[in-house]
Amino acid sequence: MTKQERINVIYKSNVKMALLQGLITFPMSFFTVGLIRSDSWNGWYVTGVFVCLLLLGGSFFKANRVEAKLTEREDAKIIIARRNGSLFTLFVIFILSFALTIKLGWMYAWILGVAVGVLYGGYRLIRKQDERLSDIDPEHPMLKEIRLDNVRD
Repeated sequence: MTKQERINVIYKSNVKMALLQGLITFPMSFFTVGLIRSDSWNGWYVTGVFVCLLLLGGSFFKANRVEAKLTEREDAKIIIARRNGSLFTLFVIFILSFALTIKLGWMYAWILGVAVGVLYGGYRLIRKQDERLSDIDPEHPMLKEIRLDNVRD
């Protein structure tokens, strides 16, 4: 499969997953705001956030499977799984650090500073994994190449 065909398949899959992730994110934001506004760690809100994170993780896993099927190289599949897992982990870190800072008070804003540092390090890690992936499988698109203006049908 050529690089262009892979970009088309991955982009179409990402559009479908974005709709699902958006539908999951709406109740997650409700549960997160409820958790922040409650006086205690309400079990329903915590459970709701946890279930939404599991569902989002499942959607990232499905997108990972679609992308990994496009290459035959096992080491490329491992890098794809690590990259997509890193993306999901960074998303969770951002959401939870923001919610935790608001819940505990702005006196704990250092949590956001640490989270921004972790996000930057994760971004650099993902870029490095993309470069390794392009070395292993030159026909596999990098994350920055999977956008609408590169889709050709």
